[in-house]
Amino acid sequence: MKMNKAYKGFTALIAVFMMTASAEAMEVIPSGECVGVKLYTDGLVVVDTTALTAKDGTTIDIASDCGIEKGDIIKKLNGERMLSNEMITDRLKKLSGSDVILTISHNNEERDVTVTPADTEDGPKLGLWLRDSTAGLGTITCYTDEGFAALGHGICDIDTGNIMPVERGIIQGCTILAVSKGADGAPGAMTGNIDGNELGTVTQNTDRGIFGILSSEPTGQPVEVAEKSEVKCGDAKILADIDGEGVKEYSIEIKRIAPPLFGTKDMVIKITDKDLIGKTGGIVQGMSGAPIIQNNKLAGAVTHVFVNDSASGYAILAEHMLKDQD
Repeated sequence: MKMNKAYKGFTALIAVFMMTASAEAMEVIPSGECVGVKLYTDGLVVVDTTALTAKDGTTIDIASDCGIEKGDIIKKLNGERMLSNEMITDRLKKLSGSDVILTISHNNEERDVTVTPADTEDGPKLGLWLRDSTAGLGTITCYTDEGFAALGHGICDIDTGNIMPVERGIIQGCTILAVSKGADGAPGAMTGNIDGNELGTVTQNTDRGIFGILSSEPTGQPVEVAEKSEVKCGDAKILADIDGEGVKEYSIEIKRIAPPLFGTKDMVIKITDKDLIGKTGGIVQGMSGAPIIQNNKLAGAVTHVFVNDSASGYAILAEHMLKDQD
């Protein structure tokens, strides 16, 4: 997670989604529900590399020899798609150390490399630390008949900092167990249990949020999505479930609106609700995606908390966020 005087509101456990369009104005159903998110990567992400010691005592650095780097994605082994760490380990054992062809994606360009696995005391190894999934808590921003939108920022690999490529993913119901209160210099976080009740599937993980398809039709009162020119500095509210007692409204102030750069830091916001500050200290991890309502329109979603001011943070404009939904 990047810290640029701000910390992404995303826990080690996850989050949310969105919209519809008409000829005149987009309408969505704001949410604020905290959910569990599980993502399975499209290929295996190389999160680190290491040299290996073979049975004969020689040191082998396969990654350096083959130009494999941290952040690369292993897509195939001998033409077969790799879906998990267990799968690649199983294939290497069955091949008994024979040369293999790895299909690697680097900066979205694929290439094949021939690799000789190291013959170690623990069997054939590649010297690659690989990640095939992640999970966490986050907040659903809004729903439509087409799906959901969540988080307001992408889910990045904690080691490489890159947006995780999604092969498949799900959002599930969760039970919030506790909130560690944020303080200046120490962002807080919500923790909870993912209950296994599947609410929808994740189809996109982008810079401006995660998006997907719902398992059932959403309910609630639709509101229009505010155009960026309609969002003003001043009073607004967020919708969030921070204690497991359901979604509630909390007062905030929009302090500043940045030029339209289509990032995730379009607005600076400050929590003004005394009840929310008393419970959380302000913005905490897991609140990413909490919808911002101003003048009965969806203005945006919470994305970051400032490390040195837990009551303040960044938000993305709803109009920008929803541009990423297919």
